[in-house]
Amino acid sequence: MSAASLPYSHEIDGCLSSGDHGVGLAAQSLATYLDRAAPAFDEMQAAIAHKSLAVLTICQKKDDIEACGPVADHLLADTTDLVFLGTGGSSLGAQTLAQLAGYGIPGYVPRGGQPRAHFFDNLDVTSLGQALARLDLKTTRFLVVSKSGSTVETLAQTLAVVAALRTEMSDADLGRHFAVITKKGDNSLRGFATEFLKCPILEHEADIPGRFSVLSNVGLLPALCLGLDPHALRAGAAQVLDHLVKATKPADSAPVLGAALSLGLAQENKITSSVLMPYSDRLDLFAMWYRQLWAESLGKNGKGTTPIKALGPVDQHSQLQLYLDGPADKLFTLIIANTAGQGPAFDAQLTRQAGVDYLTGRTMGDLVTASHRATADTLIGKGRPVRLLRIETLNEFTLGALFMHFMLET
Repeated sequence: MSAASLPYSHEIDGCLSSGDHGVGLAAQSLATYLDRAAPAFDEMQAAIAHKSLAVLTICQKKDDIEACGPVADHLLADTTDLVFLGTGGSSLGAQTLAQLAGYGIPGYVPRGGQPRAHFFDNLDVTSLGQALARLDLKTTRFLVVSKSGSTVETLAQTLAVVAALRTEMSDADLGRHFAVITKKGDNSLRGFATEFLKCPILEHEADIPGRFSVLSNVGLLPALCLGLDPHALRAGAAQVLDHLVKATKPADSAPVLGAALSLGLAQENKITSSVLMPYSDRLDLFAMWYRQLWAESLGKNGKGTTPIKALGPVDQHSQLQLYLDGPADKLFTLIIANTAGQGPAFDAQLTRQAGVDYLTGRTMGDLVTASHRATADTLIGKGRPVRLLRIETLNEFTLGALFMHFMLET
């Protein structure tokens, strides 16, 4: 099965039972779970049409992108390093977007005057202190994000940063180094930013939980600062949303189909874990974002499947043994970009010299393609349910579509 007119294909044949693999869901069972999804499908269509579900319809807004512009300019003025302080949903979406721009990619060096990005989402007694000692604080800027404004880890980090800055500048200069995103109303972070830092403040959307906030200013401001196109990001998300609105039945919507499939496998086939395995370095942190989204949204009342992060092809060498010969209790979702013919080409003389003639005339992208095909085929052959999400190219548009797919599916 696939979803037409989407910027990705959603292939679930490897999750359906047949004579070749018995762990998959029976087609009739899938139909039953799609029928059970119909009321939620109808409610979601109505909510989107009436713009009453901000967590989704945020992708249709534009004015908040314009509001991010001056704050991005503020953070980028004479800046070499941009530090992001926040935890959980206040950070993982922005990290995923930053990785599209190169953050966390081996060998990546910012170009075109873009600042170096640093994310501190975990409270650690060493990491932030070492960074503050090494960074040129006069050319370093800080974006602090906390919806509640009372997240103790983020407040603690902010106070540590301010103390370090005060050793090099006056209190009057602190505001040039900060911007804040937090909810409207009284809270510790807003009060500190207003009364002491005197820095720009953007309002966190009141009706959007942190784990769903990547398409709001929580994700878009970092995207702007790192040279990404927030309009394209939202356009990709909006296309998936529009496709759901126009769907005539649950099976026509890829996210609804995915949700029914996941629930059916959990209840009928005792699938207890969901492995997300993108085949791209630039989607490594997307799997981290998904892990929080899935766990925090669905792990309730003694129920929920456990999300597991993996990365291909590297985790073929670290996790695949368990996936093949361990418990048959996992659903595998592989995210695949079209890499055929891309990347460095293998020289014929060198491949012969190294004894790998089979690589002659191939590219690195061909090898990645062969790797994901072999992994999917081997898992299916062992009776493990596997679905494929295929994109042509990874960019802001397709990444926005993937964000929306999993938010809807969750």
